[in-house]
Amino acid sequence: MTDVAPEGDLLTQIERGEASRQILDFAARGMVPLPPEELVRAIASILASGDEILAPVAEESFKAFDAGSLKSAVLSAGVRPEQLAVVARRTQDASVLEPLIRHRAVPDETLAWLAERVEAPLQDILVTNQTRLIAAPVIVERLFENPKLSPEIRRRADEFLEEFFLKKERERDEGGDLEEATEEAPAVVDPAVPVDEAGLSEDQKKSLFARVSTMSVVDRIRLAYRGNREERMFLVQDRNRLVSSAVLKSPKTRDADAEAIANMKSVSEDVLRGITFRRDWMRHYGIMRAIVRNPRSPLDVTLSLVMRLNAKDQKFLASDRNVPDAVRSTARREVARKEA
Repeated sequence: MTDVAPEGDLLTQIERGEASRQILDFAARGMVPLPPEELVRAIASILASGDEILAPVAEESFKAFDAGSLKSAVLSAGVRPEQLAVVARRTQDASVLEPLIRHRAVPDETLAWLAERVEAPLQDILVTNQTRLIAAPVIVERLFENPKLSPEIRRRADEFLEEFFLKKERERDEGGDLEEATEEAPAVVDPAVPVDEAGLSEDQKKSLFARVSTMSVVDRIRLAYRGNREERMFLVQDRNRLVSSAVLKSPKTRDADAEAIANMKSVSEDVLRGITFRRDWMRHYGIMRAIVRNPRSPLDVTLSLVMRLNAKDQKFLASDRNVPDAVRSTARREVARKEA
C-alpha cells in the first residue's frame, strides 16, 4: 500500500521540500487532492524551487488557474514570500496584484519588479506603503523606470523623497549646522590634469566610486545632499533617481553647480527636468541655454525654451547637429521669423 500523507500535511510537505519525488510530480501536474488556493501555493513552491525537470510542467499547470484561485492563494493564511513572488510574475490581473502588493510577506524585490510594470491604480498602492518604501527605497527608484508612471504618482514619489530622506537633513541645517551651510570655496584645479564634464579628474572619480559603491541608497542620498562639490557632481550622475535628485535639492547646490549639471551629457533626463522645476535657476540665462543645448533634455521642456533664447543662440541651434531635430527645426523657424 502506497504511503500517502494526509491531505492537511500535503501542502506543508511540498512547501518545505520534504515531499517525495512522486508527490512533487503529481503536484506539478495539478493532480494532488488540494483545494484550488492550496494547489496554487503547491505549484508556486515547485516553481520557486527552480527544479529544472518539474518547472516546465508546473508552468503549464499554473496557466490554468483563474484569478479567483490566485487571489484566494494570496489571501490564504500562511502563504509564503516565494509563493507571492511566483504569483506576482505570472499575472497582470489587478484583483490579484492589489492584495499581493499590500501583503506584508511579499518580498521587496518583488515589489521593485512590479513597480516598473504596473498601471496607475497599482502604482498608487505601492507609493502609499511608506513604511515599506523607507525600508526599501529601490521600490521608489523602480517606479521612476515605469514607462506608464502617472504624473500624480511621480509627484507623490518626489514628495516622499522630500519628506522621509531629506527632512532630517534640512532640520540639521535649520538647527545651525554652520559648517554645512558655509559657501564652498571653488576647488583648485591643476590645468595639467584632465577633467571630465563634471570637473572631476580620473583619480577623483575612482576614489569616489570606491567610496559610494559600498554605501546603501540612504547613505548615498545623504551624501548627495550634504557632500562637497566633488561628491555632489559625482552623485548627480547616479543611476538611482533618488540619489541624483537629492543633489538638486541640496542647499549647497548653487547656480554655478546647476549650470554645470545642465551642461552634462551624463546625467539623466529626470535630473535635467528637475533643474527646470526650479524657477530661480531658470531665471539664469546660462542655465536655460545649457538645458536647451543638452541633447538629453526633455523635448517638452526645451521646445518652449527655444523661444526665450537670444538671436545669436537661436542661430547656433539652427545648425547644431547635437540637438534633436525638433529643437533644431524650432530654432530655424524662429530665426526665419525674425529675419522676415
